[in-house]
Amino acid sequence: MPTPQLTPPYAVEIVNYKLNDGTDPDAYLALCRQVGEEFTSAQPGFLHREIGREEDGTWAIIVTWKTADDARNSISNIDTIPDVVKEYMAMINRETLTRAIFDVV
Repeated sequence: MPTPQLTPPYAVEIVNYKLNDGTDPDAYLALCRQVGEEFTSAQPGFLHREIGREEDGTWAIIVTWKTADDARNSISNIDTIPDVVKEYMAMINRETLTRAIFDVV
């Protein structure tokens, strides 16, 4: 999906992490795309989502939101997330996860 042409203000959320040992990267990527299509894109304020991977196995999810509050609120319903998101999250090494939200100016 091409990056949309955006005019500030908007917000960018960047999440970095590694996968749990033994996780198949291709299976993870397919599930990650499914989560983006079925869950993330349905959250209020969602604009765009990209997936990246470094050679060392670090993954990045970059999500563009209308506001930083939309980004922060995107996981407010974490207790009611669908099973596909739970399966996706189970593949991520939570000890390596970092999350930052930036206002684009």
